[in-house]
Amino acid sequence: MVYIPRLVTRVCQGKNTTNALGLDYSIPSEWNQVTIDKSYDEINGIAQKAINVMRDTFWGPDPAKVDFGWGTGTTLSALAYKDMVASTKDNHDFVKAVMQAAKNHNENFDPYGYNDDAQWWGTTAFYAYRAYGDQEFLGWAIDVWNWVASSQITPDQAAAGKSPVRDQAIKSECNGKSNAGAMFWRSPSSERTDMGVNVITTGLFETLSAYLAEATGEQKYLDAAIQAYEFITRSMFREDPNIPLDGMSLTDCGANNWVFTYNTGKFIEGAVILSSLTKDDKYKNQALKTIVDAVKKVENWNDGHGFITEGQDGDPAKGNDGRQFKAIYVRALTEVARREWQNSDLRNLLYQYININYNAAITKDTDGNGNYGLTWKGPYAGPYESAQMNILDLLVAGVEFNWKR
Repeated sequence: MVYIPRLVTRVCQGKNTTNALGLDYSIPSEWNQVTIDKSYDEINGIAQKAINVMRDTFWGPDPAKVDFGWGTGTTLSALAYKDMVASTKDNHDFVKAVMQAAKNHNENFDPYGYNDDAQWWGTTAFYAYRAYGDQEFLGWAIDVWNWVASSQITPDQAAAGKSPVRDQAIKSECNGKSNAGAMFWRSPSSERTDMGVNVITTGLFETLSAYLAEATGEQKYLDAAIQAYEFITRSMFREDPNIPLDGMSLTDCGANNWVFTYNTGKFIEGAVILSSLTKDDKYKNQALKTIVDAVKKVENWNDGHGFITEGQDGDPAKGNDGRQFKAIYVRALTEVARREWQNSDLRNLLYQYININYNAAITKDTDGNGNYGLTWKGPYAGPYESAQMNILDLLVAGVEFNWKR
């Protein structure tokens, strides 16, 4: 059975949720209050027009000629996700064709030897399965899970200090905390010498595993998701603001203190699914704490007025990995809002946060022809591929948060 969470915009069905965690869902006074008054046809049309530009102008008509790296994989998610939230099937054929081309190119969706790359494609496959009910998409998501699963460190492997996908010994613990549940960044097809683990790879596995547990009911997926969640919260979390960090080495426990939106996004997405699966609110409660801090307290990607600023540094004509991160974060916030539709305080906070960025993007960061720039609050500069890739999830969120049903 495919689980499709409720639309957040069913306001009349919402109710206030007791804030037992003491979270501050209030809207910061520095934020402008934004209301979007557009019809379904308008907001769906805005999103689909930008998707069409991405598809026709930047990707082109031949699915076999797209780049099969992670950026294409995660951007393709927005097409399937839009069809789910808008109750359309506009992008089914294109998503299917690109996924099939990626599978033909590399059967594990892993042409460059990175577990996170493969999992972006696997997650897209799952979103497509949920949007269209096509079993082949589910099969591809499971293929990816089967490929990367051996890179997650089990409790027994952590205790023994060795992994079957590395020749070198691994640290059983870092800072007195077990490394069980972590996932290696580099996949089994790499040279197997990179000893790095990170939140994005482990968070992707947390989320993909949780989705597959929800779809199939199989315990192995739930166990993997829980282990990934527990590693992140145990070993890779900052207290204030209460968000995930980035990565470390299992050779010497050397860690960085970087924070990125997409780490937070994949973590919270998986956590809310885990609460639904286990009926244990601890996962959701942690996600809610993280969301409030991510939206209101993190200066690395917020400007104090509700605008998300990550990934817009440097020459806008030049793409880089960081251009994509905030799109993934927005998609995760959208998923959480769909699932936590009864939490009206959370919904209102995210409604304002998303719409501050959405309203600015559709009025100040576009040429009016479906092209968008990197800086969502404007002014528009483009067209650039990386800018078009990172806008799609915000425009999809605009459908979700503003469709009045």
